[in-house]
Amino acid sequence: MRLRTSTLVAVAVLMGVLAIPQTSFSEENRPLHPPSTRTVTGTQIGHYKNGPFPTDLSAVPVAAYVPTGGTYNVINGSGTSSGTFTISNVPTGFYLLQLGSDFLVTSNSVVNADYNSDDRYNTVQADQNTTVTFDLTNVNLWQSSDVLEMVCPNNAGFNLFQQPAGENTFTGTYEYFGALSDGSQGDQNYILQLVSQNVGGHVFTALGRGFLPPKFTQQQSSDTPINGKMSAIPESHKFEANINGADLTVQALASNPNATFTGTNVVLDAYPGSLKKGENTATPDLLAYDLAGDQPLLTTNGDLGPVAYGDPFPTSSWPLFDAYSWTTQMNYAAPGASNTAAVVGLVAGYNTDLPTPSNPIKPMIGVATNPRINNGNFFTDTTGVGLMPTLKWLAPNVGSATFYAIDIFQFTNNNGHTARTRIAQVLTPGTTFTVPQGLLTSGSGYVFRLRSWYTPGINFAKTPYMNGPVFAAADLLSGLMQP
Repeated sequence: MRLRTSTLVAVAVLMGVLAIPQTSFSEENRPLHPPSTRTVTGTQIGHYKNGPFPTDLSAVPVAAYVPTGGTYNVINGSGTSSGTFTISNVPTGFYLLQLGSDFLVTSNSVVNADYNSDDRYNTVQADQNTTVTFDLTNVNLWQSSDVLEMVCPNNAGFNLFQQPAGENTFTGTYEYFGALSDGSQGDQNYILQLVSQNVGGHVFTALGRGFLPPKFTQQQSSDTPINGKMSAIPESHKFEANINGADLTVQALASNPNATFTGTNVVLDAYPGSLKKGENTATPDLLAYDLAGDQPLLTTNGDLGPVAYGDPFPTSSWPLFDAYSWTTQMNYAAPGASNTAAVVGLVAGYNTDLPTPSNPIKPMIGVATNPRINNGNFFTDTTGVGLMPTLKWLAPNVGSATFYAIDIFQFTNNNGHTARTRIAQVLTPGTTFTVPQGLLTSGSGYVFRLRSWYTPGINFAKTPYMNGPVFAAADLLSGLMQP
């Protein structure tokens, strides 16, 4: 499993803590004297398992937004299909770099916007008519909370399946989601049964059976048969389920007073290779709480005790990490629309330091505090915020934020239906941000998701989109804002 930002197609980000001036793009930051200028250059290249894959910057806006007393001076640049870009005559000091829909607050003349991903870049997403048909024997007698997992790290494929209780086989045809497998490119799927067990009054699932099918190639809109005998995997390992669920719940509920609390998930995973560059692909779960989303929310602190699990992967080349994810949701209707679309809030973290009786899983970073928009309430629906509203917030009360990410979602009325589009993501080390001109338009609604990031060991000023093995995030969700 993995957590990513948009620049990683789905997401990879998290960098180390550093002391960066709290940059504010507002009136008081205007220089007293005309600054000197420089040429800004850089790259945005994904480093994938099968080689580098540059972002085509020739087809997207490339610009530097320089704060000039309440607005921005826009200096347009140019990009190439090889992932390089150049912007001339940019004043020294902080500016807002735009690469397509990605924005970065930086003062650098050379910007490394590269990122890492441990799957292959040339994947093809399956359509809704693509299926898999299972005929698996020697399944552990199926319980209603069991999960069959199909995971392929090489293409980041990840699917979950369930069936009625009482069967010792697993059969049937199921819709397949994600990247199509291509055996000729090294895609190896793992078929795993996570078996239910009661631990401290809570149902966990843990790896107890598995099957390694031959490599296969899927075709679009076709069915792929997966037949074989599941093998028993001894559940000889122990994971201490010491989880501060109440502390995580506090951070989740702080996302917005009107948010719906939707899920609490804890997993222990094995990673195929080095974790030095972070968890950047789909990975097999060795155990999980509420993987299928059918268990009660975990909202209390306490050590539930050891969970037994199997691990067929070599520990020398498949290191372990745990992850927590507490989720909330807000539903918004575009102006004049009759239905809603959702934005999800996360309190999440990945950690290689596994829990013990004296070391619980707990929030590594909390939500930003005292959020404001134009000095007004961040959480309530508001009209008249203007086309360039200013967001302000304070640091979290839990942990130390390395930087913040602001996702801007646009909600438009499409014949009475709400259409949601994420139009931008901004990374900033500061606690104040003014939306640049040209992003917002009259007649639409906008939602801001403000995410605190904790990414130890990564230098945000130098490599803002790189990963490390430990990271955490916590979200705030605004009300619906209308210009």
